[in-house]
Amino acid sequence: MCQSFKTILVPVDFSINTEVAIKKALEVVDRQTGTIHLLHVNHQMKSNIITVVKRNYQDGYTLPAEQMLSDWKKCMEDSIPTLKVDISLEHHSSIQMCIEKKTMQLKADLVVIGKKSNHFWLPFLNTVLPNELCEVTGSAVLTVKPGSLHNKIRTLVVPITTEVPRYKMDAITALSRKTSLKVYLVTFSDENNIPADFSASALLKVYQWLKDSIHCQVEYSVLHGSNKAKALMLFAEKINADVLLLDTTSETRGGWMNRHISDILEPGSKVQVLALNRTNY
Repeated sequence: MCQSFKTILVPVDFSINTEVAIKKALEVVDRQTGTIHLLHVNHQMKSNIITVVKRNYQDGYTLPAEQMLSDWKKCMEDSIPTLKVDISLEHHSSIQMCIEKKTMQLKADLVVIGKKSNHFWLPFLNTVLPNELCEVTGSAVLTVKPGSLHNKIRTLVVPITTEVPRYKMDAITALSRKTSLKVYLVTFSDENNIPADFSASALLKVYQWLKDSIHCQVEYSVLHGSNKAKALMLFAEKINADVLLLDTTSETRGGWMNRHISDILEPGSKVQVLALNRTNY
């Protein structure tokens, strides 16, 4: 991934999810050369709805969704004159597939997903699956809850395993361009307090890089428990962290239902989940 977020996609549904996602996109975007793309997906594909949409366009009327997209575009560009905002209204039977297609089309550096509800007992009811989006497209995916609306990104939790995580270091670099950070490096130990999937060399290299290149505060902690996602969530809430910076394939799922960590977090949580895909690095 790039060391700045220049192309950001924000799927919008015009709820509180939209407000928090757009605010986070504005917080992290490269304001000089960046573009934020707002995407609304109408997944009602019945023929009568499509006919109404076409007739409205032919008659010169503006759809409510189109108008709301235009209003958001104007508001964002008025607040940041150097920022470019593009809008699109798509019709697709699958919101997930439409977002994936748009992400790959734009080659987005980041997708920001606002997520108030969580169907953690029935995960298949979730409209957008952040893990799948990250895995399919290779783009970073930031999942945010309404509780993070008024909290700027300052404190990160970053798990370290057996390798130097260059893809995580690029994400930290991108975030550090916007504000001063404090980073908690964490590793895991098993029930016998033996380090699991851990390299002291990788930890030391990342620690030194954060000190010498990013010039930020760095702390280190060891987390316990077999459920990494839950341990990370509890730790983030304990230290009042803003972002969990995680590998999408190994650090974002937990529990017997293999839930995404954002489905464990309450809607009022300020903790945001930035999922990264190392295989596309």
